[in-house]
Amino acid sequence: MILTAARGGMGPQPEFRVSVTLTLSDADRLWHAARERLLAAPGGCEAMVEETIGPVEAPQLADCVALLCAPSLVPGCSVDDYWVDAMPGLPGQDAIAA
Repeated sequence: MILTAARGGMGPQPEFRVSVTLTLSDADRLWHAARERLLAAPGGCEAMVEETIGPVEAPQLADCVALLCAPSLVPGCSVDDYWVDAMPGLPGQDAIAA
């Protein structure tokens, strides 16, 4: 995940990048935590869970991570960009789900 934040105002502003690397050790626990976050949201329901992060039998792990790690507001900053991707050369979604 890379997050870039810039201070509001005129002219060039300082930007900061925060990088976090996560190692998945329990896909089931990750999926259930993301499910609980979705169900707690306004309008949260099982259909929203399956559409957003997939079923427990075939979880969309990057979507679970993105949901749980989405940046919260930092006073005086705005989120410019945010993404989640797998590390190159390591097992991906298919290898972990198997």
